[in-house]
Amino acid sequence: MIKTAFVCFSFIAVPCLSQAKLDLSSTKPLDIPTMQTSEEGITSRDVEKIIPTDLQATDDMNKVAVRIADRGLQTWFNSPAVQNSALGHTANSVQGKLSTDITVKSSEPQAVEHKFTMQFLALQAMAKVQYTGWLHAVFNYDAKAAESMVELSDKIFNKDLFVNHTSSSRETLSTVGVKWGW
Repeated sequence: MIKTAFVCFSFIAVPCLSQAKLDLSSTKPLDIPTMQTSEEGITSRDVEKIIPTDLQATDDMNKVAVRIADRGLQTWFNSPAVQNSALGHTANSVQGKLSTDITVKSSEPQAVEHKFTMQFLALQAMAKVQYTGWLHAVFNYDAKAAESMVELSDKIFNKDLFVNHTSSSRETLSTVGVKWGW
């Protein structure tokens, strides 16, 4: 403690007597890191990610603004900078914990295996449920759009016969059809 007091005292008492000299020829230049950006700035691909291309002149301005804001936030959240951040890791962890698979097996050798896949997408306000077993069924609910969709399908003659029912605040639509690939 005495040494510290003496050193402090000596610095306080002697500053007038000592003069610091700085040799600028031996100093190194200050290197400030900068963020590298592309030469183009905003590209047409960037605009297409955020601005919906299916806009009509008669669309409601509020709905257009909501769609643009939603797509902008989705693009931002899916960017590598956010995905690698603590927020991105937490969101992905929560998302993973909100999905599950349930399989119901029978002890009989030729029995049908029933599988349910449930997924709740909290950040997107959506719920999805899939069933495979006797047939293939999908149920999707989008809380933001207040829309639900149920589709039942089964293989018949190497083609998928399906029944689809979609319901929203704007319309209700039911379809029956056949899907096949070539």
